[in-house]
Amino acid sequence: MMKSLSLTPTTAAVLAALATVAVVSADSKFPVVKPDVRYTPFSRLDTTTQTIAEEKLGYDELTWNNHGLASIEKRRWTSLTSNERDGADLLGFSQERWDCFINHFVDYAWDELAEVGNTICHTHECHRDKTYIQQHYEQLGWTQAHWEGTTTDVPYTEARWWGQLTGPEQEAANGLCFFETNWDRVDMNPNPSFFPHPMPSFRYTPWHELDSVTHHVAESKLGYTHHTWDHLRTSLVERNTFFNLEPEEREGAMDLGFYMHTWDCFMNHYSAYYWSSFHEDLKVAIETLGWTEDMWAHDSETVPASETTKWAALTPDERAAATRLCFFEESWDDLPVGEFYDYDAGRSAAGAGDAGQVPQDINLDIFEHTGYAGKAPESVGLPAYTVLGRSGSCRTLAQSGVAALVLSVGLLLWV
Repeated sequence: MMKSLSLTPTTAAVLAALATVAVVSADSKFPVVKPDVRYTPFSRLDTTTQTIAEEKLGYDELTWNNHGLASIEKRRWTSLTSNERDGADLLGFSQERWDCFINHFVDYAWDELAEVGNTICHTHECHRDKTYIQQHYEQLGWTQAHWEGTTTDVPYTEARWWGQLTGPEQEAANGLCFFETNWDRVDMNPNPSFFPHPMPSFRYTPWHELDSVTHHVAESKLGYTHHTWDHLRTSLVERNTFFNLEPEEREGAMDLGFYMHTWDCFMNHYSAYYWSSFHEDLKVAIETLGWTEDMWAHDSETVPASETTKWAALTPDERAAATRLCFFEESWDDLPVGEFYDYDAGRSAAGAGDAGQVPQDINLDIFEHTGYAGKAPESVGLPAYTVLGRSGSCRTLAQSGVAALVLSVGLLLWV
């Protein structure tokens, strides 16, 4: 969950309209009624709804299935065009529902947040809630300096999953129309594999088999060369999380077909995450591979034995852990993509068996207490957690004897 720092000036009209965000029942945890349509996978929407989302709001399947990815979600209601507002209205949105559940007030100036509050009603009596949007953000660690980008720090809650927030922090997030699904940015894309997210098979196609358009995007926007494309984890761009990419790099990644979940898992393997960001199944995975918090620290020169162990020598538990980090045998062993590409079939042979049952040499039972264990193909994506990349010093996983690298990632801005 990241805030846009593209803020608009205060306007009396907007504040008057939003001085009372909504009238809701006292037992509701949100200030407005949740728009269930926005949390329905694109493939399950009816044709009319899909058309409205695409033609009036600019969504496609990828951006609809990932909360906060579409550029329109970075804009408040009054910044939408009349055509966009018409489309949002057809999907059941009002200014209050859009600004809370879609924009989360991130397109507001800090001072404006202190003017926006809620009205709570008990049967026939209503009263003004004294908690304003700014107070919710303050409960989550935000200050004016954070909001306006005058500090290089970010609130610590930005590195927390929903399950790591305290009760008061979750309540504050509810007041901003966040809940577990959109806070953790659950992946709604179809997933035909036993990996936590759909495998981006196009990334495992050799350079000389790519078309000219893909070459141009990979070169001009992401800085790939023939060598760095064909040798995984040799490109500097793959050392960053999706939201830590430069805007042009992020645009290029999306042009190729990546999105936050597939990039962070299959390209970065969560190596640019803070230790405190590992939670539930990710924490099980990283610890099963032998990592400790001290090892993960940016100044540590110690790495676990798994870092220099070939896939074939890993235990079933370690293979399961690596699978949760979106490694498969060929990527773990750092094989050039040309060595596992099926030229006759015209597709990558990476992650053999991904369309069938989980291989017997991978023991996903290590995740039995996290909700990830033993998931059949096509059922992994929705329950899997995903968290944004973080600023600061982070360690890069380095298999097959490659030395572990320390990265300093710049302040992450959702722009």
